[in-house]
Amino acid sequence: MQQHSSGVFVLSMGRSGSTLLSRLLQQHPAICSISEYWTSLFMRGFGDPSLSGRDYWALLSVPPTWFGPWVEKARAAGELPAEILYDDARGRYRLRDCPPIAAMTLPALDADPDARVDALAQMVPNWPTAPVTTHSARLFDLLTTSLHKRLWVERSGLSYWYVPDLLQGFPDARYVHLHRDGREVVLSMMGMRFFDPVARVSWMLNVTPGTRLQKLLFFAKRDLARRLLLRVADLERAITRQHLRARPYSLPDRLSPAQRLSAYAHFWANTSELALEAMAKIPNERLLTLKYEQLVSAPRAELSRLIEHLLPGEAHAAWLDAVCALPQPQRARWPDLDPALAEELQRIIGPINRALGYA
Repeated sequence: MQQHSSGVFVLSMGRSGSTLLSRLLQQHPAICSISEYWTSLFMRGFGDPSLSGRDYWALLSVPPTWFGPWVEKARAAGELPAEILYDDARGRYRLRDCPPIAAMTLPALDADPDARVDALAQMVPNWPTAPVTTHSARLFDLLTTSLHKRLWVERSGLSYWYVPDLLQGFPDARYVHLHRDGREVVLSMMGMRFFDPVARVSWMLNVTPGTRLQKLLFFAKRDLARRLLLRVADLERAITRQHLRARPYSLPDRLSPAQRLSAYAHFWANTSELALEAMAKIPNERLLTLKYEQLVSAPRAELSRLIEHLLPGEAHAAWLDAVCALPQPQRARWPDLDPALAEELQRIIGPINRALGYA
């Protein structure tokens, strides 16, 4: 069988169908579908810092301070994100104390994520100092080999933020860019607690699309950007006691619906603009672009394109037969917006949305 020394990354803004895509790929016998790995680092890997094996393992095994209160509030409200798969009724950890790598990534790969954590804990701390991307490649290869797969495909919501790190740290990787109408993404993000902290920081900093500072931090000063983001979040938590709110780390309650929509729309437009500029450096032969809307309306055609990009020249009819009925179209929500809100949303995201092929 053909072996692949490098893998594939699915790039998306989040709320764009990437979770669905990851679950479909999990059913392919040759693919190690790694889900929400970059999400599980909670921005602490942003900028690709160089870490010892022990410090890298701390990223994977020790949740950040804010995670416990955040996850408990989400669970109490019945809004625990579906991406959090760890079952603390059966596992050894309370969810609030769960190793980040076990909260989302390992349960999708292994029926016993605790045992997998134990095995990794014996190896990873002994790895030599290296950039996070180097550690990550080693981890992905280890998981792929141990699961008797041939190709890893990593997929995280909001992977747009990591594009410069991926291009530098994985020079031979291939990519799948999955995107969705930004109007639908914004509305979906507003109801998803995972996006509360990053949308809040973006709103606090009042980031304007296309500014020199924004591009400098995203492309040239990523280590500084990570330290600023984490420091701002720590200071803001200490000052405002965010963890005590019913919905921690979300936008202020005083904001009107129009202001909330505007904040999320700017966040989507800012992030998408930067990611598209970064992705322009990917050679065409290593990049496949998929639209969510086409994936759910013509799944066999789109999944055939996808699997040929991932494992070219092989037979995949059995996998296609098994998964093509799973994607289901959803009714668009943005046409039901108040006309004034819809107009403001279109004003903010329109240029980037049109660049993605949406009217």
